[in-house]
Amino acid sequence: MPKYRNSLNVLNKDKDPQISRRRFLALAGWGAVACVGGALGAAMLGYLYPNALKIPPSLFSLGRPVDVLASEGRVFLPKQKVFVEVARGRVRCMTAICTHLGCTVNAVETGYKCPCHGSTYDLDGDNTGGPAPSPLLYYRIYKGASGELLVDKSRRIDTPSEGWFTPTV
Repeated sequence: MPKYRNSLNVLNKDKDPQISRRRFLALAGWGAVACVGGALGAAMLGYLYPNALKIPPSLFSLGRPVDVLASEGRVFLPKQKVFVEVARGRVRCMTAICTHLGCTVNAVETGYKCPCHGSTYDLDGDNTGGPAPSPLLYYRIYKGASGELLVDKSRRIDTPSEGWFTPTV
């Protein structure tokens, strides 16, 4: 028990490790100013960074027709989130994004299946079960001026039979 009321048994005030209330509030105020300034600085840098680089292009190349038609089957392109199918000298490109909530579907033997909520699609992309409201979409393919096959994701095709493109080699 201290000898005097409200005494802390501190002999020398210079060695006291505690800071004053005024000093603490000043440090807290400067800390708040630094946090707000940092947040505003980060927002300004984000504003100056061009947004066009963050959006994937809607037009991409599959390659030369000879290379694309060299092997038949389905190929998944993860960067574009599409399935490219080659059969009997024809090629088509279908989205790999589920029409329910936008998950990436997986290729299975019977067609495609969404791992998130169980939507299923047949080999043509028509929805056969689950909560998906509509079938998978196809994208327009055409031969560009350079001779490469180009996929235009802004031009959608709803009918699977119209999605096939037969390139001239």
